[in-house]
Amino acid sequence: MATMITSDCINCGACEPECPNNAISQGEEIYVIDPLLCTECVGFHDYEACAAVCPVDCCVTDPNNVEAEEILIARARALHRDVNFADAFESRFRKGAGKPAPAASPAQKAEPPRAPAPVATPAPRAQPVPAASPADGLDGVDGPLSFLELPLLDAWEIQVCCFKCGERYAEPARHFSIGNVLWCPRCYKSMVVKDNLNFRIRTALKEFYDRWQREQAEFQAMRQRELLEFKERRARELKDFEAHQREELAQIKACLLEISESYDAPGKPAKKGSLFGWI
Repeated sequence: MATMITSDCINCGACEPECPNNAISQGEEIYVIDPLLCTECVGFHDYEACAAVCPVDCCVTDPNNVEAEEILIARARALHRDVNFADAFESRFRKGAGKPAPAASPAQKAEPPRAPAPVATPAPRAQPVPAASPADGLDGVDGPLSFLELPLLDAWEIQVCCFKCGERYAEPARHFSIGNVLWCPRCYKSMVVKDNLNFRIRTALKEFYDRWQREQAEFQAMRQRELLEFKERRARELKDFEAHQREELAQIKACLLEISESYDAPGKPAKKGSLFGWI
């Protein structure tokens, strides 16, 4: 065994489920590693899984018990006879140079009780979508659309209920990473984030963001259709009103002509009648 757990262990339990050999168990004071079962994850990972999830970096190399890769893979094959380890098996000796995959950040080392998880790629903010402007011929009938903006995915505050004292406290979504340890601010009881909790939170937020953006896009499309129909209806109404005004204009011109022609102006020659008026 070339891996051991130091006395800095905080008994968070994050390392136990990660070991592929079930070599880690709860000791009298801290968690311990069985030297007859530890293979430094050779054959399964190119890093040591326990060291990768440990929030206080207490899974370290034992300087008094260093073993070669050949010994470790032989032990893995003996422990897992049903697993076919090909020649290109995973090994920290070939990739990673013995370092755990997700290396602990300085913030994790400086503040053991609360180890911030790696920040995931933030989801884009929901941007307001501009609607048609007065220049499009709407004359201010409908102003620009302004949608609510969502926070970044990892900035969500999630309520946690301590299973020991029942106190509720909020943690950012970025802290709900697999293996991260959450601490109750009241009783200081730790809680390890497992893969099912991480999966449910990430899935719920992703589905919510997808639905939010889809409904926003559908609302925008509906509004654009309504604005287009409004413009077309107004154009038809304007055309009909112009035809009505042209008709009114023709009527007033005809009326004025009739008034002018029927006017009996002074000095206007009278129409001569016949000798026999009745004829």
